[in-house]
Order: sequence, then structure tokens, then C-alpha cells
Amino acid sequence: MIEVAQRWLDDQRSQQRELLLVVDRLADPDPIAELFGADLMQDYVNLYQGTEFADMADAGPWLVHLTDADTAFLYSLLETPNQHWGWLASAEHIDLTVLTQHWRERMLIAENGQRALYRFQDPRVIARSLAHVAAHEIPQLLGPLSSALCWESDTWHSHENPQPGPSSFSQPAPWLYSEPASTAREIRLDNLEQWLWEHQPEATTELAKQHEIRSWLEHRLELVERWGWTTAEQLFLLLNKKRGVLELHPAWEPQPNESPEAHFVRCHSTFSTLINMDTQA
Repeated sequence: MIEVAQRWLDDQRSQQRELLLVVDRLADPDPIAELFGADLMQDYVNLYQGTEFADMADAGPWLVHLTDADTAFLYSLLETPNQHWGWLASAEHIDLTVLTQHWRERMLIAENGQRALYRFQDPRVIARSLAHVAAHEIPQLLGPLSSALCWESDTWHSHENPQPGPSSFSQPAPWLYSEPASTAREIRLDNLEQWLWEHQPEATTELAKQHEIRSWLEHRLELVERWGWTTAEQLFLLLNKKRGVLELHPAWEPQPNESPEAHFVRCHSTFSTLINMDTQA
């Protein structure tokens, strides 16, 4: 399938377009570390830095202007799309100041009184968004970018922007839609893993030595779903960093005829006490 990506690259070169790499730092291995190692980080932006999401900057999206587009590292990315490292785009001229403003205006989703981050850096998300919108709506999403190349459902997808340039967008944004259940779950797991690394880095580092983090998170999601816990507070109790105390404790299991709300209140009381005892010890 790399032939599809190669044809896209050749086409961008023939039109003398410059390349942009949109990086998802939740990929493994971390593309940013590899880009620095390959000496390709000459012109870049960390999109969360300097915003209200600065505490998540190390795990958020980065924009990298690829000034040398014919590198072995770029081809290594194209050969490993299942690592979901991000996606490629092109423009007549890459202006990171303009692109930074463009994506910061689009990275926050506000709907029904709730706020969430739009993970456009994930190739699966942007691919589905681009497939969802009508052709005349693509400029609202891609803005100054002329073309995009992303991997989704085991194949490369390219999307042309019919009118590159500055573009406003209507609310609700036309590219937002209800994800299939499997995709929504993957995105939720990505967000939870990002939360762990940002809020509990030391404990998560230790966790990674003992478990595959994604599998560990999947098991906890299965538990809260089985227990009928639906709020973030309920889930985050199960993700508490005092895992040495909390892991596999019998008090987690609901008692006969115990409602989900009563179950959570009891667990919160029980494990808050155990956490405090562990801290004092």
C-alpha cells in the first residue's frame, strides 16, 4: 500500500507543494523523539503550548514543517501506518503561524454544555471527518492546506481541498459526527491513556513495567460498564495512582442488590481511607 502514499508524494512534489507532518504523540514509538533524532525538527509548533491545555502539551498534537521531504525517516513512517503516528498534508507554502491559529480554533469541541478536545492529529479521526463532510465543506476543515494523506481502515486515503485558504466554520462544525462504537472506544482509550501520562506520570511509568497500558485500561472500562458507572469521577476512582493498595481488592465488587450509585459511594469511602492510610505509612 505504500505505492499509494508514494504517488501522493510524487504528485505534491510535481506541484511544488511543501509538506506538513501532523504528529500524534500518543503513538508508540513517539514520533517527536524520532524526529529530533533524525534532525528534522527545524520548524515546528506544539499546539497545546501556550493554551489552556498547556499541562497536556507533551502529549498533544505537533505540527512539523518538513523542509527536507525526501528522507529515509519519512519513508519509514509511510511503511508503518498502523502505528497511527499522525498524517501528512501539503500546501503551496507552509506558514506555521497561520496553521497554528487554524487548528487551535478547531481543537476544542463544545456540545450540549460539554467540552472535549478534537483529536484531529489521530489519522483515523481526520480520515473519518474528511469522509463525512461534503466537498464544499472541506475548506472549513483543512483551511490553508491543499491536500491530506491519512491511514484508516488498512488503507491510505487522500483528500484534496478544492479551495485552500483562510476559512471560518459554522457551529456545530460539519466534520463532527457520531463515531462508530468501536472507533469511539479507541478514541476514549487514547484520551484516558493521555490523561494517565499527564496526571500520573510516575505511577504510569511503573504501571507500564507490569502491564500493557491499553489492555489495563480496557479491563477497567469493562468493569465500569459492568457496574453501571457512567461519570468521569467514577472512572477516575478506578484509575487512581495508589494502585498498590487498590488493585484487585475484594471490596471493588458490588454487593447483592447494591445500586451503581451506592456501590460507588461505598468504594469511594473505602478506598479513600485505604489511600490515606497508604500515604501516611
